[in-house]
Amino acid sequence: MIADAGPDAPLQLSFASVRHGGRAVGAGVLVSERLVLTCAHVVNSALGRERFAQEAPGYGDTVTVRLPHVAVGRDLTGRVVWEMWSPPRAKAAGCDPVVPGSLPYHGDLAVLELAGEPPAGAAPAPFLLHNYGNEVIALWASGNPLPTVRAVPRVSAPPWIALDVSGGAQVTEGFSGGPLWDRERQAVVGLVAAVHRVSDPAAPGAPPATMYAISVPAIEAELPTLPPSAVPTARRGVQQLLMALERVLKGREAVLTCEERLAARLGRRSAGPAADLERLAGLAVSVRRGIPELLDLVRDHVLYAEDPHDPHARPGRYAARDDWERLRRAARAVRPGEFLTTRQRRDLSGLLAHCTRTDPRALLEAVLPHAPELPAVTGLADAVDALEGFSSTVGAPVPPLLQGVVRISVDERATGAPYPAEDLDAWVERVAARSGVDDAAVSQFRADLAASAAAVASRGYAASRSCASYASYPTCAESAMSGGYADSVASGGHVASGGHATSEGRGASAASAVSTAAGRPGVPVPGRGDGAGEPAVAPRVQVELLPTPTGRRYTYQIWAWADGQPHRLALVRDEEAGSEQVVDDIRRVLRTEVREDPETALVEYFLPAAWLGLDVDSWESCDSDDDGPFVPGIERRVVVRTTERSRESYAGWKQRTAALPEAKRLILDHRHTDRKVARAQLEVHRDAGTVILCCEPTHHGTLLRQCVQAGVHTVLWHRAEHGEHIGRDLLALVEGTEHTQVPEAVRLERAKAMAEPESDGHHGRRLSLLYDAPDHRPPQLAPDAWVLTQP
Repeated sequence: MIADAGPDAPLQLSFASVRHGGRAVGAGVLVSERLVLTCAHVVNSALGRERFAQEAPGYGDTVTVRLPHVAVGRDLTGRVVWEMWSPPRAKAAGCDPVVPGSLPYHGDLAVLELAGEPPAGAAPAPFLLHNYGNEVIALWASGNPLPTVRAVPRVSAPPWIALDVSGGAQVTEGFSGGPLWDRERQAVVGLVAAVHRVSDPAAPGAPPATMYAISVPAIEAELPTLPPSAVPTARRGVQQLLMALERVLKGREAVLTCEERLAARLGRRSAGPAADLERLAGLAVSVRRGIPELLDLVRDHVLYAEDPHDPHARPGRYAARDDWERLRRAARAVRPGEFLTTRQRRDLSGLLAHCTRTDPRALLEAVLPHAPELPAVTGLADAVDALEGFSSTVGAPVPPLLQGVVRISVDERATGAPYPAEDLDAWVERVAARSGVDDAAVSQFRADLAASAAAVASRGYAASRSCASYASYPTCAESAMSGGYADSVASGGHVASGGHATSEGRGASAASAVSTAAGRPGVPVPGRGDGAGEPAVAPRVQVELLPTPTGRRYTYQIWAWADGQPHRLALVRDEEAGSEQVVDDIRRVLRTEVREDPETALVEYFLPAAWLGLDVDSWESCDSDDDGPFVPGIERRVVVRTTERSRESYAGWKQRTAALPEAKRLILDHRHTDRKVARAQLEVHRDAGTVILCCEPTHHGTLLRQCVQAGVHTVLWHRAEHGEHIGRDLLALVEGTEHTQVPEAVRLERAKAMAEPESDGHHGRRLSLLYDAPDHRPPQLAPDAWVLTQP
């Protein structure tokens, strides 16, 4: 008998009855073609053994199984798969026996392998994580639908879920090992393990009986070699997935190879020569974590000339990179809650078992500060499962899941022991690399967290130590008397005398006006020329860029600004696009909205603080016409600005701008990577007009934030190299250059690097310039109105 196509059809096609002596003693569920998952104590009962016996059954011990909704009365023979025998034990670690009557306990899982092919019509059950509030049902051991129990998940108490019985039959022996079925989501969400009955359930006001089930994450953690379970067939995004796969997998041979390898990974039978894209996509969407497995496999199979995640891909790689990002977006649409492959999730579960310092609830609050409601969790494994279901927000390059694991690692490192912190860091780096997450963003996030933790730990004591150390720094005059590297920079603050510009210090005019009308000589009035015949301020094309979590796709708005005219919103792109599309749109705005006469426009990218290191200067358009690609980084002055300028930083900007005629340069190196030290340096040298970073790239984000908050509006750094030689080179680049000409000097340096392809070490290749101030900002990024009118 084949089950009718009703709401419980997938449950009935997979439900197994475990028997002993001609009667049902428990239940199970088909998880692959020939594997039945059940509880270990059910197998013990079926073999006539003590309920909590721990030794694995022998090869000669066979268990009788029926699939009552598929083949009534037909007995099947199953044997325990030894490597998937997890008997009941009292504690998570070790093998202490369970004391009868004590709850909860761990393990209690077993897998039976059928001796032959299952009856026609049998199919593995789909699995999903449980949802609080969703009613579930459980069938008794015989599979008869009449003694069905209804229950609602109340709390997760790893490794179990506690459920309040809401109706149906009384929970008795025989439900154990059976699947918990979520009718609304059409999936198994756990395995029934035990029940706690009240003494008099019929008494007025008596609490409901509590049923306990082993959760899906606990099953995956206990049985790491269990093939990935099926999931309900997805519809949303499948067509997007097929289209993306067509663009990435070129040729039938690639499809056949990927289908065969994916089937092997998921423990499913390959279609062989009959495989096609529909079969490949169907296989991935029908199995739990099948989509991440597909992405991981395709990434390994497709042979790119360069890494598809390399943000500095050369011309000719744009199509491949876009196709890869399209595939990722489609995968997220199909399975928004799945980020990790089965192996990655198992590795993480093993590491989390050794972590003791992080509170799961506090972790969720730190990673998801704006979530309207946080899921109920009781352990770290539970917390990271919850984080996996959240997507990254705009401006956050590191996904919530990886943020959470990095936070756990930082907490564990505080104990002074390398394990498991170093292994957690390695896990994050591996997963980030294979998921397209920028490793620099992960390193920056980890460094910021570590610095914050160190600051909290040393509050008070470190402050007095820092003040004492600042007092020992030599003055600029003293360091000018020393030789070598210190000839041009101060030993402590790394300050060197600069040019004598009288410009507004933000961007684009050849000679901006300096106003003395308000009694503040040397302070410029933005966007105005006072002298007759003085050149007009250069036009600006301003791009507010909102990167996706991977940093490879963007939404954006583009404004055009000209001297004496208000900002004009020239273009809005709400659909995600790649960098070449951004550059194409900039070219379009330059051609149609901006008059570049007599001076070319300044191209300004407004970025969230976390993305200031984005390599926008190296972006170019597609090489699609006779003129070749448009490369703004060498054809225009390209700078980055921050979207996070505020009224708070305006006082620092005024002071530094007023000092521009005698501006100094401040170098921040490895000695200033602590945020307090960096901020103190910026406060001590408030007359510094330009800051040069030559510390390790992982600390760039921390120092850039301090510069923004201190009102600094010109910061120069190399995205890859660091050290004294970089400090010397960048200092020489701006030495003697008027402040208004710094963007042009940087543009020429980038052009020189491009003109010397044989010179891989030219520092102009990865040169970034933050050239920002609280003026000439698009309206929605501008500070309070009074800021724009009070120089």
